[in-house]
Amino acid sequence: MSHAYALIMAGGAGTRLWPLSREKRPKPALALVDATRSMFQISVERLSPLFSKERIRVVANRELAEMLREHTPDIPAENFIIEPAGRDTAPAVGLGAIHIRHRDPDALVAVLTADHFIADETGFRAALDAACQVAKQGMIVTLGIAPGYPSTGFGYIERGSLSQTINGVDIYDLKRFVEKPNQARAEEFVRDGQHSWNSGMFIWQVRRLMAEFAKHSPALNASLETLAAAIETPEYDPLLAKIWPDLRRVSIDYALMEHIDHGVKVIPVNIGWSDIGNFEALYDILSEGKDHVVVGHEPLALDSKRLLIFSQRLVATIGVEDLVIIDTEDVLLICPRDRAQDIKQLVETLKNNQRHEYL
Repeated sequence: MSHAYALIMAGGAGTRLWPLSREKRPKPALALVDATRSMFQISVERLSPLFSKERIRVVANRELAEMLREHTPDIPAENFIIEPAGRDTAPAVGLGAIHIRHRDPDALVAVLTADHFIADETGFRAALDAACQVAKQGMIVTLGIAPGYPSTGFGYIERGSLSQTINGVDIYDLKRFVEKPNQARAEEFVRDGQHSWNSGMFIWQVRRLMAEFAKHSPALNASLETLAAAIETPEYDPLLAKIWPDLRRVSIDYALMEHIDHGVKVIPVNIGWSDIGNFEALYDILSEGKDHVVVGHEPLALDSKRLLIFSQRLVATIGVEDLVIIDTEDVLLICPRDRAQDIKQLVETLKNNQRHEYL
């Protein structure tokens, strides 16, 4: 695929997967759905053969970048673009984009994630291939996920009329982005069949992307262009260290996508996608009719059902159901599976109590 680059965002904290996910070892570095491969390795491998390793760029902080380089030694080390600190997705996408543009001003960029699960990788590649063909026409394309349930935790995309079909993949006009809805609206969105979850995956020409930054986020764009002028010079690193902390934390949706009113398309996909936002979501992916989901040592489970267990030692249970049991070197977590989303509160408590050794 000529001039097409994959830009993988590797910045997610994954706090709802604590204590597996930590600041020093966040979700992309974890082997969650496959004992032999990290989420990042899976994200990279499913891009083949659409993108060669040379055409993959990764935005991550320095520590994580070093870890992910070890996971994927065939991605050139210089393809890891260092983000000094998390500033949400708009600055991260912009940083990746100026580096790709420096190498190839005519580039097409597919912004993708480092830690999401996709069951149907063939369907994903077909949609991505079609999206690249549409983006070559100057359009912005996003992948919309078929909603599996009325989630209030995702933003939604409303589609308009069918625009074209490429190799069996339907491409629609994008009508509007919708903020995270309340329960009643979410149920309505699922019923009407016109809404998809916002996947955060976007495909666009780098020229179009930077033009939209200039138009809708002029302050951020000015900082990015200052950095762009210094790429591959001795001034770049000190300039990045100076500029980055002052950038506004802002998502790509809020900075750009909600303001763009022309030339945006959506490809609705049903590819078994999950952002593995918590342990309940991970259980759903891995359970497939099993009594227990076990990663590590097989448990001794007497009269126990529907457990999710991560442990390298023997976990013994009697008469318990629907629990998450995560056993790490320094933390043991036990909670009902349907309270998995509340783990974020534990992380907040640790932060408030200055217990950083557990973060």
